[in-house]
Parts: sequence; structure tokens; C-alpha cells
Amino acid sequence: MLAAMVVPGLLSAQLVQLRLVTSAYAWQQQDTVDETSQHLFGYQTAQLSVAGEHLSLHTYFQGFNDFAGPVKNQGRIRVYNLYAKYSGLLNVLDIGLGRQAVFGGVGNGTIDGGSATLRLFDSRLKLLGYYGSHPPSYYKLSMIDNVGDNSMLGGRLTATPVSFGTVSVSYVRKTMKPESYLAVRRDTLFNPYSSEIRPYAVAEEYVGGDVSVEYGDRVSAYGRYDYDLNQEQTDRIQVFTRVKVAEPFALTGEYIYREPRLSYNSIFWVFTSTTVTELDGGFEVALPKNWQFFAKYGYVSYGGDDRSDRATLGLNGRLLSMSASFGTGFGGELKNLAFTAGYPLLENTLTPTVSASLAQYKLSADAHEEEALSIAGGAVYRPMPLLAVDAQLQWISNKIYASDLRLFVRFSYLLTQRLNIF
Repeated sequence: MLAAMVVPGLLSAQLVQLRLVTSAYAWQQQDTVDETSQHLFGYQTAQLSVAGEHLSLHTYFQGFNDFAGPVKNQGRIRVYNLYAKYSGLLNVLDIGLGRQAVFGGVGNGTIDGGSATLRLFDSRLKLLGYYGSHPPSYYKLSMIDNVGDNSMLGGRLTATPVSFGTVSVSYVRKTMKPESYLAVRRDTLFNPYSSEIRPYAVAEEYVGGDVSVEYGDRVSAYGRYDYDLNQEQTDRIQVFTRVKVAEPFALTGEYIYREPRLSYNSIFWVFTSTTVTELDGGFEVALPKNWQFFAKYGYVSYGGDDRSDRATLGLNGRLLSMSASFGTGFGGELKNLAFTAGYPLLENTLTPTVSASLAQYKLSADAHEEEALSIAGGAVYRPMPLLAVDAQLQWISNKIYASDLRLFVRFSYLLTQRLNIF
């Protein structure tokens, strides 16, 4: 029966999509002691998918090279995913095999392994399960050596009991063991010698649940709870809501409780850590001609009397957005003004953009006030849906760099074709 189901997926024509993105990032820095450095990064990204009725192949990789600067290298290729997927097995099961990204509640990351999603009751009930090893450093196209000590296992059950709400529970267990390395140590007479360092394996194990509600444009809400099984304590609580009380007014509120996420048996356990609590509230006003005004106030508590307060005012439109923010307290003081604008020309084929930000800050109440200024201007050119050219010139000046000038250029091309490959 399985062969009968797979063969039609193989015999149908496949949709081939290839997106190529070539980009360059160059900048010149002059710091406050008149030292100048130049850099030139080059990137080539390719995203390829070959999809039939049931069977599909996917890959996404990037080539990088630093052509100039103090960290000049010989180039590197990172393979972010490379996997095959079969969808609709028995009309209820999807299976993926290879290097793939996982999004499963408390479990997120990239694995070299397999995943399966079971869909029941018209996808109103979904069960995701996955297992695999972590990819090697720099996402090399190879398997990591010590798979047993570097793996991720987890799952997520998602239900949609009503059309405007979903609920889910999830679980993940991660083990991570860094590779051994050589380091120079000194004996009792301070003579140097080479020693092999073998780090211990660390672990993470969490269970969590979340609820999401989207009732038209009147009410949206999200709640999340994560529990650390190794440390036997709450890891995270998050609640967010947006309510349109009356046209054109809406209220927003968010509460976040976070424990520092420290891996079990890691060296960071020896340091003292505190709980972070955040509380934000605000309102939004819809104005004529697609304008929106918003205001937010919040604070962050670091435990005891240590806290920071922050406030933001902003105005958003179709072509322009601007904001002013202020913060003070344990995290220092910050005043910031920012705006960004863009205007489409030539029937939306050319869109010039400009943005600027001015910040004044203190790292502590007794510190000297510093300034940071950034200005950027560029354009987006899309002569056809398959081709886009982006360019932006950025200039930054702050305490560290008297002048930092950067140029970013990107060419993006999308190729779509239906072929009979397999």
C-alpha cells in the first residue's frame, strides 16, 4: 500500500523554486584614537525546493567570505537545511528526514534527524515528534562526531477546539557536549604545557504550554508557561493581550517572568543569578488615512530594589514612522529619537528609503552622558516580481567610532519552473 501511495507523488510534475541572493557588505571604521580599518564581506545564498504532489526536497545554504579586514579567511559554506519531506501519508502523516529546522513550543533549533507530524480531525489536532543530533559548528555538511552527547528529542501536541483559539503542550530534552580542545596551562613552577580540555556534557529539559486567541480584530491574546524539569522550577511565564475597547482605541498589556536559562551541569551554575520580571502597558489610536498613534510604559525588575523604567511614544503611517523613547534606572539612562520613511516611485518599482536615530545615554547615574548618531539612506528597485536590487548606505558615530561608514548591496532572483525530474 505504501508503494502505491508514494508512486503517484513521484510521477507527478515537480515545482522547482530557486531563490538566489548575492550580497556584499563593506565598511570603513575610524575609532576615537584615529585607528582605521576596512572590511568587505561577501555572501551567496541559495534556497532550493523541488516539490511534487507528496514528495519534496529542500535545501538552504550560504557561502561567506571576508575579502578584507583583520579576520580575512578562505571562505566558508554553511548548510542550514537539507532534507526530504513526504506529505499526506495515509492522508494524516507528514515525515521529514535530514537537516531541518524544528519549531515545537519549548523545543526550537536545527537537527540532523527526523520529524513526523500527525494530523487528525481536519488538522484540528496535530502531534509533532522529532529527534536528531545538533549540526556541527558553522553548519558544516557533515554529522557531528559525538551524536549521543549532542542531540535533541521532543514533541508538541496542538489542538484547535474553537476557530479563534489554539492550545498546545510541548516537551524537549537537549544534551550538548562541546568538542575537546588543547589549551596552555602552567605547572607549579609556572612552566607552560599543553593540556587537553574535555568539557562535561550539559543538558536542558523543559515542558511547556501555550494558548493563543484571535477573535476578529477585537481581542488577541497569548499565554505561555515553561517549566525546567532539571532545576524543578518555573522557567518562564508570559501573558500578552490586545483589546479594542472602542473604535478607534485599543489597549495592550504584557507580563513576562523569566529565570536565567542555564544548562544543567554547566559552569554558569556557580554564578549568582536573579529573576527578571517585565510589565508593559499601552494604548493605540487609529487615525485617518492609515495613521496610528501609540504609547507604551513598562518596567523591568531585576530583583530587590533594582529596576528600570521605560516609555515610548510613536506614530506610524504607510510611508513614515517615528518614535521617541526614554529609559532610566538600573540599566542606565537612555533618550532616543528615531524615524524611517520610504516613498514608492515609478509604479512601485523604485522605493527610496531614509532613516535616522539619535540617542543620548548613561550607563549609570554618575556616568558621563554619551551620544550615538546613525543615518541611513538607500533604495529598493524591483523591475519585475522575480528580481530585486537593494542598496543602503549607513553612517554611525558614537563613543567608540568617530566615523563608521557602511555600504550594503543585495541582488535577489527567484526562478520558478515546473519540471519532471523524478
